[in-house]
Amino acid sequence: MLAIVQSNGGWSQARAIVLDRDQHHCVACGESCSRGEADVHHLIPRSHGGSDEPSNLVTLCDGCHGAHHPNLQASLSRRFIERWALRLAKWLDTQQELPDGTLSLSEGLLLFGLTKFRESQLEVVLAALRGESVLMVSPTGSGKTLCFQLPTVLRPGTALVISPLKALMSDQVSSLQRKKIPSSFINGDLGPKEKLLRYQLLDQSALKFMYCAPERFDPEMVSGEEIGRISKVRPNFLVVDEAHCIDRWGGDFRPNYSRLGALKNIVGNPPVLAFTATAGIKTQRRILESLGIPDARIVVTGVDRANIALLRLPIEDEKNRVNLIKLLIQSAATGRAMVFVPTVKVGQRVQEGLSTLGLSVPFYHSKCGSAHEREVMLGQFTGRLSPSVPVVICTNAFGMGLDVSDVRVVIHWQHPASVEDYLQEFGRAGRDGRPSLAVLFTSDKRDIGLLEYMAKLTINGAKLGEQEKGALLNGKRSQIQDMHLLATQRTECFRHGIKSYFQAEKP
Repeated sequence: MLAIVQSNGGWSQARAIVLDRDQHHCVACGESCSRGEADVHHLIPRSHGGSDEPSNLVTLCDGCHGAHHPNLQASLSRRFIERWALRLAKWLDTQQELPDGTLSLSEGLLLFGLTKFRESQLEVVLAALRGESVLMVSPTGSGKTLCFQLPTVLRPGTALVISPLKALMSDQVSSLQRKKIPSSFINGDLGPKEKLLRYQLLDQSALKFMYCAPERFDPEMVSGEEIGRISKVRPNFLVVDEAHCIDRWGGDFRPNYSRLGALKNIVGNPPVLAFTATAGIKTQRRILESLGIPDARIVVTGVDRANIALLRLPIEDEKNRVNLIKLLIQSAATGRAMVFVPTVKVGQRVQEGLSTLGLSVPFYHSKCGSAHEREVMLGQFTGRLSPSVPVVICTNAFGMGLDVSDVRVVIHWQHPASVEDYLQEFGRAGRDGRPSLAVLFTSDKRDIGLLEYMAKLTINGAKLGEQEKGALLNGKRSQIQDMHLLATQRTECFRHGIKSYFQAEKP
């Protein structure tokens, strides 16, 4: 027999003979093994003179094989340990909180090239698999995407993903394509033939994810035929990415965000999974009310960025501010620095002030050159394009969803229009976990006046009735006041105030 084995491929042939003989069943526990989980074990080890003949070999499952080799337990039986842990959790689940499909979590993670969950990801995934609606508030780069992609691939059907930016849709679909997960997007950049092919794939239930903007359902912007085709989808989940747009853009800049609650009804009332990097307690409630899911689970994580030191400086004089900015930029020599300004005029003054001190710093805003020039500046700051530019002055138009790991210093010329905006902007520092600094210049009166003026300009340009404009302006004033109070008060810890704004303290 040994001669036969050696002449027909050695060990691999012997293994095949043993697996066939034992019918892919573990001889120790009797469990049927899939082809990837069936191991062949030496009754007498090679180190003790045992041969590779089939008569000295038996089939064992990963778990039983690991029991024979304690020092190799994790290497041999990691998949079984994970599966047993989940089975034990299901057995102990007296409240029946673990959904069906839990045993597939480890396989799903491997599909995305992962082996473990980050903070709070598992809570959101399990809630989604139970059919719950969820709002997750977590920083950019913290893994929110997995929280809807994993439950989607573990459930039959297609997820309808609402995303505000074409670039975000394209990036996520490209990433899914590389993982061989069928997905697509629909937007106005596509030609008629390409759109038709994508709608046909959607009709055939061939896609796990379909991405589109909320305007895709607006009859003033999209043909009734197209709206009808995509509205026929009965998704397993309605996913709302960048959900803060519902509250801050829904009434003026992107009114279709405020109509997603109606869309939920049109597509059959699926569970809603909403995600944002920043939304305070009041904003969270408004988002859920607008989506028609007031009792949804709320998961907040990553508000307290312990590696970022927070510094408030009541410096009024502009020259003193510019001098300090120069020193702060120079202190970030091993990383990058960002200087946020409220308007183009202020940014130009800061740029000119730094220039007189010998620093040439680019200024990014929505009107600085062509779209290509702005993309080049973004690429140079992120290091994707050469020459690298490690410092930038910018308005809040700079890179929604920007995820650069080594920003060491973030400076605000004045506080932004909401605590949500401030968290998202200073939170671009220290994504690599290393010590970083967020500096906020404050002024008692000037900050509020400029921000309220800018809010009025935005609202007056919106296609709304006077009553709606008034309500929207009052809401923006309230957000400005909340941020101003937090920035200027000296009786409470700044960090504690930010944490309290986003997450109610547990009793």
